[in-house]
Amino acid sequence: MKHSHFLAALLLTSISCAADLSTIAQPDLKSPLSSEWLIKHGTWDIKDGVMTVAELPQNKHAAVLWHQVPLQSGAVDCEFMFDGGRVFILGCDGDKHIGRVTITPKSMLITDDSTAVKGKSPGTKLAHAKLDLKPGQWYWLHYEWSGNRMAAKIGDVSIEGSHDNLGKTKARWWFAVSGQTVKVRNVKVSGEKP
Repeated sequence: MKHSHFLAALLLTSISCAADLSTIAQPDLKSPLSSEWLIKHGTWDIKDGVMTVAELPQNKHAAVLWHQVPLQSGAVDCEFMFDGGRVFILGCDGDKHIGRVTITPKSMLITDDSTAVKGKSPGTKLAHAKLDLKPGQWYWLHYEWSGNRMAAKIGDVSIEGSHDNLGKTKARWWFAVSGQTVKVRNVKVSGEKP
């Protein structure tokens, strides 16, 4: 019991460290995104403060939006809603994928991507929690990374994972959506530029 209380206190301390980061981006989602953002796959429709995201079957890939700012320590806060979509993902890349938090209506998972094999293995699971997210309901998400760790929190559910691979130099972070559709609003990106 003491061990779990220690881990919970450590997670809350690490998540609160994000408050010390500078605001890097806070798009109003009423006008086009700045040139720091790049749509790689799918549709990312912006209207009235909401991004409505869907993958395109012809891409044979999840919808992906890169934020091309290399934050070695960073945090993303946003609200999201499953509106038919199956998976909502946030992750970081260097030369290759580094790590990610994967959210489904029933779970939240942090993985190290260094062991991922396309079509065979999703990477090494570092942390996992059960969720019960309802379609059509907004949820607040906090995702952060620093050094060799990543953490995420939805409501009162928090997870944190660490791995040497997560400490690699980061070129960007990203959103991804599998299925049709996930909505995103109130995006705030904080971090330390290199």
